[in-house]
Amino acid sequence: MMWYDIFKFELKYRLKRGDTYIFFVFLLLFSLVGVDFIYQGMDFGLVKKNSPLIVAKTMGVITGLFMILASMIMGVSVLRDFEYNIESLLFSNPIKKRDYLLGRFLGSFVVLLFVFSGVYFGMMMGEFMPWHQPDHLLPLNILTYLKPFIMVTLPILFFGACLFFITGALTRKLMVVYTQGIFFFVAFMLTKAITNEFWQAILDPFSLTTLTLLTDTWTGAEISLQAIPFRGVLLYNKLFWVVLGVLILGFGYKKFEFNVLTSHLKIFNFMQHI
Repeated sequence: MMWYDIFKFELKYRLKRGDTYIFFVFLLLFSLVGVDFIYQGMDFGLVKKNSPLIVAKTMGVITGLFMILASMIMGVSVLRDFEYNIESLLFSNPIKKRDYLLGRFLGSFVVLLFVFSGVYFGMMMGEFMPWHQPDHLLPLNILTYLKPFIMVTLPILFFGACLFFITGALTRKLMVVYTQGIFFFVAFMLTKAITNEFWQAILDPFSLTTLTLLTDTWTGAEISLQAIPFRGVLLYNKLFWVVLGVLILGFGYKKFEFNVLTSHLKIFNFMQHI
């Protein structure tokens, strides 16, 4: 399976780079104070600071703020090959476009999940920070963090991964790769201008409006204790962004020009750089 060889190659390359771990630690440390930073000055009243809704919204905000990291991880995986004048890697035989793109995408996406797992671990660890008062928190529940990470963060990371990967592969421009995460966040801010609440909730990539609409009838006790249901507008929101990501991948696959270079010297120079 050639795609798997490329997948392993991408992982090996990323795990040797220091920025992979710098991004992870940065998100971990930021997430330690994520709730306090995002909700600074807010009176929680009877709502606990680690309630499922607060955790889910905080994860959505942090994901949105640092989507630029996703663009830096996903956008350069194919671009690197063009920087070194190599349009594909040859092992023993020429590889297919499908294997090349699939291996690069999956390898980069696994690294992206590792980096953003810093949000998950950081928010959980934040409960043990000395500035928290025990009566402001519920007992630690791993599922309180795992479910929002899967329901809120994971789908939009997948969409962002698809968008940034294809944009980098098709434009082959480093500036576009490093700025598209910012434009994505700006696009999110523009959804606030939509007057229809339902469509605003559907088109909100980070699910902040979605979660507000989903829980607008909840009492303070329900906000503190009730898990976020993965149905209704939240389900439609995630289906929209995941399907859109798949369509972008399909479009990029068709448009990507795959020209195999057989120069062994170029391959050797590329391997030397990594």
